[in-house]
Amino acid sequence: MNPVFNKKILLLLIAGGFCYGLSFPPINLYFLVYASFMILIETAFRSHTFKQIFFRTYFFFFFASLIAISWISLSGLRDNADTFLIIAGFFTLIVYPLFFVPPVILFFYINKNFSPRNLKYILIFTFPFLWTGFEYLSSLGQINFPWLFAGNTQTYNLNKIQFAEYTGMFGISFWICLVSVLMYILYDEIKSSSWKMLSVKSLSLVIVLILLYFAPDVFNSLRDAKKYSSELNPQTIKIGIVQPNVDPWVKWSGKQNDLITDYVNQIIEIHNSSPGVKMIVLPETALPYYYRERHFEDRYLTLKKLCDSLDIPILIGTPDLVYYEDQVNAPDDAKIMKSNGQKYDTYNTAVLFEPGKEKDWYQKHQKVKLVIGSERMPYQEILPFTKKLVEWGVGLSSWQIGRDTNVFDLNGKAVFSTAICYESVYPEFFSEFVKRGAQFCVIITNDGWWGKFFGTYQHNRFAVFRAIENRRWIARCANTGISGFIDPEGNMFDETEINVKANIVRDVNLIDEKTFFSLHGDLFSRICLIAGAVMFGVSFGFRRKMNMKK
Repeated sequence: MNPVFNKKILLLLIAGGFCYGLSFPPINLYFLVYASFMILIETAFRSHTFKQIFFRTYFFFFFASLIAISWISLSGLRDNADTFLIIAGFFTLIVYPLFFVPPVILFFYINKNFSPRNLKYILIFTFPFLWTGFEYLSSLGQINFPWLFAGNTQTYNLNKIQFAEYTGMFGISFWICLVSVLMYILYDEIKSSSWKMLSVKSLSLVIVLILLYFAPDVFNSLRDAKKYSSELNPQTIKIGIVQPNVDPWVKWSGKQNDLITDYVNQIIEIHNSSPGVKMIVLPETALPYYYRERHFEDRYLTLKKLCDSLDIPILIGTPDLVYYEDQVNAPDDAKIMKSNGQKYDTYNTAVLFEPGKEKDWYQKHQKVKLVIGSERMPYQEILPFTKKLVEWGVGLSSWQIGRDTNVFDLNGKAVFSTAICYESVYPEFFSEFVKRGAQFCVIITNDGWWGKFFGTYQHNRFAVFRAIENRRWIARCANTGISGFIDPEGNMFDETEINVKANIVRDVNLIDEKTFFSLHGDLFSRICLIAGAVMFGVSFGFRRKMNMKK
């Protein structure tokens, strides 16, 4: 009888999981991802039952999560933090590894159905398709956490990831899996063959592996780098970013008039020190109140009068409260006023204050991709009672899903998009704004919950892919950091420190040319998903045919 775990298997899982976790930012050990996949493949071949492969895969990614996303729970131990983070982080550590189990089980199933050894090196190439397809699949719907995807390990490795303008981040995951598969075959050949029989076959594998590993570098050297450069796109616009460094746990109950005063001072400082600024950006939920409500009229007017007097548009994150005129057809999960029974909803919103325009005339984007649990319970429109299961004390719970994924027109001089926080980790969603005409992109976020833990750095680095996929400049504004600018090659400029107040200004290029990814989105990963499904179907049919013969 084969046990699920023995000492060797357990050590192998710990080593593989740690390698996978350590390959993510901010630890610059991205090359460890290859070793982790080799160990994962070896684990699949050493398993004999579905029970074994299930629990071994689960614990592999549990150990990976301990390294890479334990910052969620650890953040709950900070001063003023809500204990909800400790609970949410623990829950994530337990549940998240399950998302990575299906592709490994399918890989195990396919190889189990075709047992002859001479097919092993053919069937092993199903792994990149299965893995990439499931990465894409697990980014869909409302129950997802697209964080520890293999491609995200390579954000420091800019020379290798430029082909993401065609395949997106998931294409990088596929390439990583393919390199890992070849490395595993080479390892297996060395392990199971004598040195005399090794030479020709192993040499061939080494050559193929080298060619594959350096193929992205060849692409990078041959591509038309000037296509999205300032040489062919000389038109620029100067953007100012305000990093106010406000404690996210305090601002919802603090002295909000003082908060607005600080914003005003930083905006004036940018205006005075950087003539020609065309827009100033403040972070997600910079206004901790419903700015359109009459009760907050004075605070709104303070910012609006500043916007008019300086003649500079201000992009700012704010909660937005919307009343339903048609009460009968309001969503089932709509909120209800206790005083009069009126139905309404609240949105996490980015609003553009424009000089000379009143508050009823503004451009906005309501956040669509909401963080599970903390911002919204998944599918609460089907099960409305679930929205009361989690409520923070910081004005974040039970947001409604945004309906208006707009691009912003900046006085006819430029078109840009605004992704709010978590939305910046969804490749195809982000590219939709560019497809609609965004010439540069903005990300506003509040990573103050995580302080200097890994999450803040990871979220910042993942935006590198959005710049490369769409070949757009990105202005990233974070409440407590990291703020900065990212060029179409993925290079970062003017990065701020964490937990400091800062102002930064830079000219960004306006680009009209659209990449293949901007136009077609996650086409490559959908092809991988279909290919993986076909491979599974063939395997299932073959097994059924063999059972009938028996």
